[in-house]
Amino acid sequence: MKKIITLSIALIFMSCNTQKTSVETTQNSVETTIMENSENSGASLVQPKDPLLGKWQLEYLSPTSGKDIHHYKIQKPYLNFVDDHKVAGNNGCNNIAGHYDADERLIKFQTQKFASTRMFCEGVDEEAFLNALGSVNLYAIMEDGQKLLMFTDDIVILSFQKLIEPAATQ
Repeated sequence: MKKIITLSIALIFMSCNTQKTSVETTQNSVETTIMENSENSGASLVQPKDPLLGKWQLEYLSPTSGKDIHHYKIQKPYLNFVDDHKVAGNNGCNNIAGHYDADERLIKFQTQKFASTRMFCEGVDEEAFLNALGSVNLYAIMEDGQKLLMFTDDIVILSFQKLIEPAATQ
């Protein structure tokens, strides 16, 4: 009797795995079809509901503050949009976290309320990035969701490149 129960349980688990594989295969074929259709039509891929989400690394800082991207020798600043109001990241020296408000085009960072670690980084003006971020009021996402531009009125102040995080190993 125990062998029959054990065999029944094993068959149930095997059928669950088969269904999961079948669903994954179907999902992969749908994604492939979408990608092939978008390549053939010249249309871009459908963007996620909130294209801001994820990690963005700074690639341009307007030199209006006397500093530019070459100022950051230890680490380039980055932002990680955690959800539709929380952002974390690094200002070139210290980790930062705070809140922002955004809609389809407007964005405002509450930099005066950002939390920050307090490491000393010689020669890094941490305020240059935060001041630029605090002056931003518009944004645009371009290049199929891979580039984020931030503006003060109609002037590009910051430009970010989307970072693809490596998949976690199990």
